[in-house]
Amino acid sequence: MRGCAIQGPLGSDAMATSRDPAPSTDAVPTSLVRNLGLFGAIAVSLAVVGPSMSVSLNPQAMAEQVGGAVPLVYLMALVPLATIAIAFIVLTRRHGVAGSLYTLIGLELGPRAGAISGLWLLSAYCTFTALTASSFGIFTASFIEAITGITVSTPATFTLMALGLLIALFFSIRPARRAGHLLLSMEGITMTLIFITVVITFITLLTVGGPQGQSVDFSEFSLSGVSTGALGLAMTFAILSTAGFEGAAAAGEETRNPTRNIPLAILATAVLVNVFYILVTAVGVWSFGTSTSEMQAFVNSASLPGDMADTYVSTALGDLITLGGAVSSLACMIAAQIAGGRVMFAFGRDGVLPSRLGRLSPRWSTPVLGSVITAGIGAVIVVLSMFPTAAVPFSVFELTSDYAGVLIVSAYGAACVAAAVVLWRNGGRARAGALIPFAGVIIVLIVMYFSLFPLPTGWELVAPVAGVTTILAMTVVGFTVSGRAAARTAAS
Repeated sequence: MRGCAIQGPLGSDAMATSRDPAPSTDAVPTSLVRNLGLFGAIAVSLAVVGPSMSVSLNPQAMAEQVGGAVPLVYLMALVPLATIAIAFIVLTRRHGVAGSLYTLIGLELGPRAGAISGLWLLSAYCTFTALTASSFGIFTASFIEAITGITVSTPATFTLMALGLLIALFFSIRPARRAGHLLLSMEGITMTLIFITVVITFITLLTVGGPQGQSVDFSEFSLSGVSTGALGLAMTFAILSTAGFEGAAAAGEETRNPTRNIPLAILATAVLVNVFYILVTAVGVWSFGTSTSEMQAFVNSASLPGDMADTYVSTALGDLITLGGAVSSLACMIAAQIAGGRVMFAFGRDGVLPSRLGRLSPRWSTPVLGSVITAGIGAVIVVLSMFPTAAVPFSVFELTSDYAGVLIVSAYGAACVAAAVVLWRNGGRARAGALIPFAGVIIVLIVMYFSLFPLPTGWELVAPVAGVTTILAMTVVGFTVSGRAAARTAAS
């Protein structure tokens, strides 16, 4: 079988071909199978973001800061988000590998930089698993209550979270193509239901108006009276709502023509998700109205598209969208376990982490152990989050979400630095392009500031402290283990 050797950051070779590899005659496969096309790569990135889940919960937090200007903030966030997306596009156009930032940055800036940034990203994917398990339990409990009228207890909600983790693990260890089709179907159905709700609500507002006289009025998207600090915090929420758009980068060795399809998947996901957010929140603001009481109802909404459906379409569709929130959470959980497993596989293959992580399942040709550990760490994070939050399910979701935000922003900063260095090294006109990811570094620092300050009190202080502690700990671990692995490689 002919192919081009991809040199890993520590010198390991992984075989990449432009077509699906022939079945191995060995009992244990040694390379991932390229069975994902462009849409499969988009499915992975889209599922890691979980737009149906995000648009159900995040706009309410933004409305607390900027009122009815939520869709305008999403529109403004396209510019800073583009600088981060371009950084990933620069890196993934050069290398189609597993491991995401670990390998992408390792090949450009050296093994230590790759190991540190890879561990930051791996920590984020493990935390994504935890926060989506929390949202799965919350949405599923809400759906059960809606259709049965029976209140779901807190212990039962946490049991549902555990069930979600197990279901996600069952699918995440399967071949990437099969999982990709499932993810695209799961997220696509929920987004379609939400889009139908948005269209019907918009037509109703245009023709009849809302129950309290709500109508389509673009003047409601005003930033008048909004402070710079409040706008910055809302922008932070908007950018983090798209976190995970780079998920396909972890499947570089399972994607056909990866240096084309992975960048396209990243770009398509970033654009599609933000257009979706703008449309849903614009109609959402119009449907609720912008008086003080109406905006408070918006902020208090348990599911923005679900409440829109209840009011303007039918409670049955609202219940389906609530179920869709659970489905979206499950899809995101599957994708996070897939991405985490691939990052661990790359670490294990290079000897940075135990070599067992670099082995593939004989049955599935996937890194099963890495996905299992990602799910296990996610479960531990949920359990640990129960202590400071008094085991309140939504508080567990908030804590894990804030924790994940600190981790993913740090990883994005590393990607922007690497992309800026790559473009600067290329010389000529490319050096001017280095200003774009450099701007991304500045934006990441601003987002990090608003994620940490002003420091909250009570249990809400746990997330920023845990996030910074994890970043520092992973930096030390990455520096140490990459040095040892490099020494072993040199000695051999």
